[in-house]
Amino acid sequence: MEENFILPNPGELLIYDFRPLNHDLTSETITPSNDNSTLKVLQWNVERNYCSELILSTLKSLDPDIALIQEIDINCKRSLSKNHFKEIAKELKWKGGFVCEFLELENEIRSERDQGGGVHGNAIFTKYDITFRVLDHKYHPMDWNKDGEKLNEPREGKRYTLVAEVKTPFGPPILCYCVHLEVFSGIIGRISQFSDILLDSTSNIQTHPYQLIFGDLNTLGHSIARLSPKFCRDRYRILSLGITESEWWDKNLFDWHLKDGEINLKLQSGGFKIFKSLFSLKNDCCLKEKELSIVTTLSGFPIDVLKSARNPGFYDPWSCTNDITIHNPNYFGLFKAKLDWTLLRGFDVVNRWIGNHDYNASDHKYLMVDIKFDDLQDMVDGKDKEIWEKRRIYWKNKTQENKKSGGIKNWVNFIGIISVGLVGLGILRLMKK
Repeated sequence: MEENFILPNPGELLIYDFRPLNHDLTSETITPSNDNSTLKVLQWNVERNYCSELILSTLKSLDPDIALIQEIDINCKRSLSKNHFKEIAKELKWKGGFVCEFLELENEIRSERDQGGGVHGNAIFTKYDITFRVLDHKYHPMDWNKDGEKLNEPREGKRYTLVAEVKTPFGPPILCYCVHLEVFSGIIGRISQFSDILLDSTSNIQTHPYQLIFGDLNTLGHSIARLSPKFCRDRYRILSLGITESEWWDKNLFDWHLKDGEINLKLQSGGFKIFKSLFSLKNDCCLKEKELSIVTTLSGFPIDVLKSARNPGFYDPWSCTNDITIHNPNYFGLFKAKLDWTLLRGFDVVNRWIGNHDYNASDHKYLMVDIKFDDLQDMVDGKDKEIWEKRRIYWKNKTQENKKSGGIKNWVNFIGIISVGLVGLGILRLMKK
């Protein structure tokens, strides 16, 4: 450990700046309408820096303009008691901000590979000018202070999202969110946690129309994970049968635009089209408190989440099913999932890469996108939804997700609908009143 170095507490920021002193990488005179330059932006969960040298060499070869990285260790015994956040910033000559999520307690119940002694969190790096703040979540589906020992990971802290404003030479400031959602949860807990980010994003659209939400959303609640009470802790371990959790998010969260209504009816209906149609018969603003209580019981999502979990225009240029970012060798190699997302608002994707296919550097693949700014006038003129819809259609076609799923999947979904049929009858009676 560095002499006189004080570890940050959960929720605190740590900032290093190793950019050259003579750097001059920002300019307010260039706008996206008269510049064709692009930005390379990286998303990567580096798995506690177990393979730090390989991670550093990979980052150097990729040379991103902005890097959003999760699971960075500082002074933990499991990763050689090194300040990996400082090492990355120094080696790449970046400015970086790190938010501490957890104090990793050193304890005999931990395995040697998982031993603590330091802190753990997420970071955003760039070669450009950048400022940071921390988003404290309202929803925390896991109490780590209380239950960490049960998972052999005693720690203090909770999940935080790191937010940064990046100023580049190519356009207006970019609002960036580096996200790592709770893994020991379920769809309700994770989407509730993510709704805090969407609410913050929406409140900043007027001043920051160009935004990125990159991170490990831990969308793993499918396949054999459904059998685990640790990873799937709510009704959607059954009610989402037939699709992966990443598909469920795409269909029921990211497909509901901010301008589609004050309440996300897809979430309100628990992902079932028949219930969404019923709710659409009534204006969501006119639902009575009793009715809202009933539909919340059906979906499991609190009312404020149904209002906040509306997409202000983000899309992901990767397949929900084909672009797998983790493939766990345990469980006979049966478990794989798309956990990592590159959600963009106000940008066109020019190119994209996915790497670390052998999982040697980390248990996650990395995602890299080469992007350029949309025309600012289109954003101001309110064409953002039209652009968003076209981009979603384009990338679904490109990744071949618009193909029909097949009979087996449809039958599984039908069984899921029947499983909530009795509750649906209660909703029908409400709608008739």
